Amino acid sequence: MENEVRLQFSGFLNTPQIWKEGITFPYSLFRLKPVPASKLPLTMRFSPSMVLGKRMELFFQYYITHFGEEEILAHNEQINFEKRTIGEIDFILKNSKTGKISHVELVYKFYLYDPEITDEEARWIGPNRQDSFPEKLHRLLDKQFPLLFRKETQPLLQTLQITPVEVEQKLCFKANLFIPWKLKERKDYGDINPEAIRGTWMTASEFENSNFEDAVFFTPKRPDWPIDPIYNSVWYSYTEIQLQVRSLLAKDQSPLLWMKTPNNQYHRFFVVWW
Repeated sequence: MENEVRLQFSGFLNTPQIWKEGITFPYSLFRLKPVPASKLPLTMRFSPSMVLGKRMELFFQYYITHFGEEEILAHNEQINFEKRTIGEIDFILKNSKTGKISHVELVYKFYLYDPEITDEEARWIGPNRQDSFPEKLHRLLDKQFPLLFRKETQPLLQTLQITPVEVEQKLCFKANLFIPWKLKERKDYGDINPEAIRGTWMTASEFENSNFEDAVFFTPKRPDWPIDPIYNSVWYSYTEIQLQVRSLLAKDQSPLLWMKTPNNQYHRFFVVWW
């Protein structure tokens, strides 16, 4: 895939915020502006073992440095207590025009909607069921944002010559949401931004029994999940991709698939092991 990092960065920028406009939340949303394709990065390098979340943090850092109105005062600052890390401050920024200071927490998630879960908000879970939307919100509200006001963070703030009361706390919560294949016509999910719904998911048996013989497929590695499948150039037949999917499902991994139909329509969906 050509210009892979550029496509990942573009996918990051184009990923919507998880909430609709105007929802009530204790912190304002930090929004990123579009960037012309000609100005997307070409020279960024990453370790193959770097997790997706850390890669997105570096994309955010690159955006702020090259396209934002802020300067980065601090980022990824670990806060310690008695030789133990109690949390991390994602970003402290200073607006170059207004001088205002902000503490920004960045979240980048893939969630699947499980209608079998009783609580509506808790229905948004990770592809492998290892995390959920409410769990992340609780960590943000109970740990990550209050960390700014803990005494252990004060040495960092003193070094930056700022006090907590002058800092506005903001959240950048980008999300790729996937709804059940059988509910693909449903549009309203409460406070959830409908633009964040990027595809569907299905069970292994639904995938095995689908009429996909005329389509072609690709299962991207996790760093490429944000990329629009329209840019992909390598495709496999339904029979070939079934073998790949079965191997991943056997390891309790829920793969993301890109699908291209004969009339050049592109779809994203997960096949889940659970």
